[in-house]
Amino acid sequence: MAEEGLDNNKSIIVVGALAYDQIASTTKEFAHTGPGLNCKLATLEEHFGGCGGNIAFGITKHNLTAKLISVCGELDFHDYRTHIDSPYTDLQGVMTKFAVSCARAFVLSDPNGEQFTAFYPGPEVSEDSWEAHLTNQNLQQSQIMVCAPYPETLMLSSLKCMTEANPEALRIWCPGQYADSLNIPALQNFNNFWDVLIGNEHEINHLMALDPGLVSKKTVVVTAGSRPIKVYMAHGGTRTFPVPKLATPGIDPTGSGDAFIAGFACAISNHFDHENKGAWIGHVNEAVKSGVRNAQRCLEHLGSQNYLNGST
Repeated sequence: MAEEGLDNNKSIIVVGALAYDQIASTTKEFAHTGPGLNCKLATLEEHFGGCGGNIAFGITKHNLTAKLISVCGELDFHDYRTHIDSPYTDLQGVMTKFAVSCARAFVLSDPNGEQFTAFYPGPEVSEDSWEAHLTNQNLQQSQIMVCAPYPETLMLSSLKCMTEANPEALRIWCPGQYADSLNIPALQNFNNFWDVLIGNEHEINHLMALDPGLVSKKTVVVTAGSRPIKVYMAHGGTRTFPVPKLATPGIDPTGSGDAFIAGFACAISNHFDHENKGAWIGHVNEAVKSGVRNAQRCLEHLGSQNYLNGST
């Protein structure tokens, strides 16, 4: 729970999963086809993860409050709670489901950095229960929401509730692995409820194929690993940001996209004007650079939540 005295108006709501990551490596090269039917592991470690947890962790590294809204399993949440709890973490929005375990991600990397990920979503919650849970949260006190990858109905409910409760807040949507399961009607359902869309090339290309005019309506941020980041501006035009090379090779890419989102959101929060929420776009260069710094810090460590302060 966040300490009293922290500026709630500077807090960032994060909706998304908490998970335990099983991070493994293999000497077998995937060659863009995956690990195949049989693959021997060279290493195996467990780390804290889940997109919601990763983004919240990254926000707290900037000394901003992350208000986490999630659902987790009572059987094994205790260790995660102990790990993520800090003066800058608000866990009041975490719903606990009894007699089930938290989500799990199985992340397997080959020698070239290609990854295969399998995700077990953990405890399920009905749309009605999730909406009731959201209405019990203080959505009016935060100026930014980050909606991380979550089942389609939960993402839509979260963005919709935030729009209705706090229309002047900025809503950042990161559909992640759920992006390529959306069809045209589903994407149209989301379009009135987000302000900034962040995704990798595969995810954004799929969404742009569904709606070619997507990037002309709002701000869309496209990441591409070590290649330049593209930002399609809501007012028109495109900016390209090269990604600086790491001084030393990265150790583990797991969670680096979430770290980028956290750094990006924190930079926006530092310049956010509640009376003119579009004004943040004047600081987009700083936001992208902050995101890249965060992502590269994450790359330097095994696991998604082991890097240090990201405010410098």
